[in-house]
Amino acid sequence: MSSSPIAGRGAGRLRGALRWLGVVGLLVGVLVLRVVTSAAAELHAADKYRKAGAVDAAVVHYRRAARWYAPGSPYHGQALASLGAIGKAAEKVGNVDLALDAYRAIRGAIMATRSFQVIERRRLLAADERIASLMAAQPRPPGDAGKSYAALRREHLLLLSADPGPKLGWTLVLLFGFVLWVSAVFGFSMRAIDDADRLIPRAARRWGALIVVGFGLFVLGMSLG
Repeated sequence: MSSSPIAGRGAGRLRGALRWLGVVGLLVGVLVLRVVTSAAAELHAADKYRKAGAVDAAVVHYRRAARWYAPGSPYHGQALASLGAIGKAAEKVGNVDLALDAYRAIRGAIMATRSFQVIERRRLLAADERIASLMAAQPRPPGDAGKSYAALRREHLLLLSADPGPKLGWTLVLLFGFVLWVSAVFGFSMRAIDDADRLIPRAARRWGALIVVGFGLFVLGMSLG
């Protein structure tokens, strides 16, 4: 007995939905793998520089490792912890420039990975406290000559706490790119592959181009937002 056309269409839709979910899962997996492997590579480079005594270079790579954030990845937190340790050690020996570089790297990495909430807020506040304290203890310009250490520290903390949040324009680009990317993947699975699981060349080129554009906009918005 042959199957009915309705049953055939239902099976086709199910296969299309499963293909769509599979492709989306693959793309997300590739993105997460890219983030995690990049963070691990930067952390490894930072550790090598630190052991070799090139602490300034280590700070640069720890900051990069901390900027490659993915939920569940251990490397983001390890990089931030290493930066904090470098900052404390530099303060102990009076190397204010290195300490500021380390604390600012913590701040920069955390701010770069925020979206509508700030991850590692406790570390951010601790870094801001040290930056404000160190800056307030620096030689004062003529305009601040009459201000006390406490007043200058409060001013620096106030400036550091003035977080403008994510840039709306680039956030919208990120969201649009994500929607376009996922929608194009769905369109590819439904329109560019026939019921015999063969590619339809013209549709594959069209939907494939939309996938590339959507993913590109998503990465651009994530980087600049």
